[in-house]
Amino acid sequence: MQKITCHFDKAQYLPGEPVRLILPAHSALLSATFFRMERPVTLQAVREGDVLVLTDVPVGGYGVRISTEDGVWEGAFDVVSDRRTEIRYGFLSDFSSGDGDRLDVEWMRDLHLNAVQFYDWMYRHDRLLPPTEQYDDPMGRPTDLGVISRKIEHCKACGIRPLRSTRRSMFSAVYAATKDTFAAHPTWGMYTMGGQPMTFAGWLYYMNVASSCGWAKHIVEEFRSAVRFGFSGIHMDTYGFPKRIWDAEHRPVELADEFPHLIDAAAQAVREEAADGGVIFNAVNNWPTETVAAAAQDAVYIEVWPPHDTYFDLYRLIREARLLSHRNVILAAYLKAFQGEDTDAAERSFRLAWAVISASGGTQLVLGENRSLLRDSYYVNYAHLRESFLPIVQRNCDFLVRYKDLLYNDPGMDIGKTASGGINEDVRFFSDACAFSTDGQADTVWTLLRESRDRLTLHLINLTGNNAMWNEGKREPPPAAGISAAIRLDRPVRGIYCASPDSECLAAQKLPYTAEQTKNGCIYTVKLPDVRCWTAVWVQLEE
Repeated sequence: MQKITCHFDKAQYLPGEPVRLILPAHSALLSATFFRMERPVTLQAVREGDVLVLTDVPVGGYGVRISTEDGVWEGAFDVVSDRRTEIRYGFLSDFSSGDGDRLDVEWMRDLHLNAVQFYDWMYRHDRLLPPTEQYDDPMGRPTDLGVISRKIEHCKACGIRPLRSTRRSMFSAVYAATKDTFAAHPTWGMYTMGGQPMTFAGWLYYMNVASSCGWAKHIVEEFRSAVRFGFSGIHMDTYGFPKRIWDAEHRPVELADEFPHLIDAAAQAVREEAADGGVIFNAVNNWPTETVAAAAQDAVYIEVWPPHDTYFDLYRLIREARLLSHRNVILAAYLKAFQGEDTDAAERSFRLAWAVISASGGTQLVLGENRSLLRDSYYVNYAHLRESFLPIVQRNCDFLVRYKDLLYNDPGMDIGKTASGGINEDVRFFSDACAFSTDGQADTVWTLLRESRDRLTLHLINLTGNNAMWNEGKREPPPAAGISAAIRLDRPVRGIYCASPDSECLAAQKLPYTAEQTKNGCIYTVKLPDVRCWTAVWVQLEE
């Protein structure tokens, strides 16, 4: 049966909100099936015209299969108690007077991106709101405040939190100010040990973010004004440099110690203005994650740069940030392969990077605008995606929501290197056609394992025929075939399942297995389907 197109009216839902699924016009609905993980569930659904309305949906991630006389559609949605606790981040960067359509926001809605960074919109670095409706931003791009306002409202209507970014092309951050502001407030500045003002790119001045400095109070009030304008929160950018400065009285200042205070002050101001207000802080290249992880931010956000070059580096960034913060982790991982001419290789780099970040328990900031993707840190230079690639992107986003309990919401313990590989034999993988690794080595199938009270999850990522560098174009890997897993679990098993965003159908597949009782526990042996790029396998244990 042919594919049809449906969509939800929101990127994410809160308890009590009706879930509206928009069906093809005038199609006769044959069936609607809903799933939590591998289990079918019953939800209250009433058709109102071309809308299927679901009510009283419990918190969780859901899969959906719709069958009509015109074809079949598969999708996903989720209900959360607080949008700030689960952030799937997108971006917008076009705000000219001619950009009046809603396609960019609706594209992010369909990808279930529930927060969006409004990049490159503000009037000046130290004065966010403009004096007039139409203005030129600091880079000279025509910008329309009315367009921004309408996009904010459309985001909110679509269940997306609009976050105002402090970025300005490559040059703006929470401590950037114009020459005029520095001249008016020299005591607010950052200085070198030799007493010279610190500048960036020759035209911006670094300002001291210490809580005792007037700049900190000034910029927090600017954040407050942006939320009063309509934003739901603040994205606080940094450059990753400097790390240590001198204040106007020649006292040393450790910025890693001061950033948490700035984040907390910003979060308090934002939440006083907006009930769902929140803050995200950019820990550039993982600095200073150790000090800011516990601050009052919605998630740990890390912009990834060399030498974090390998897939295992991405895993470690996420793993360590989760342990420090007990929050969701977002990696701003820009895909430079989309700067080149080999689009096939670039698309494969997206699939593998998305798989690694998701399986490691994080999410990726890379998608946004209207069918576009980030290829460098200046978001305006985004890459448009090919029409043929859009269904693959959609399936990966649907998979992230449908199986979020296996991914960024998994509370389990990471056992990848303690249960498998080397002398570890709790989980063993076998194949005559491929090699395995527990650390994302080149030309292997990487196995990532997490164990919770009622579930063991095995992620298999196919790096066969490719190197371990995440930000390079990739070859099409041959399917990893003939894989079996032997799992020692001295627990009764309810079932073993698998699912993959590479499949045409996202539904979980139940796998047959054998059980052999040994003196050291029961060994469950299961044969896995071929792994194209990424497959998730989970062993559901009896409660």
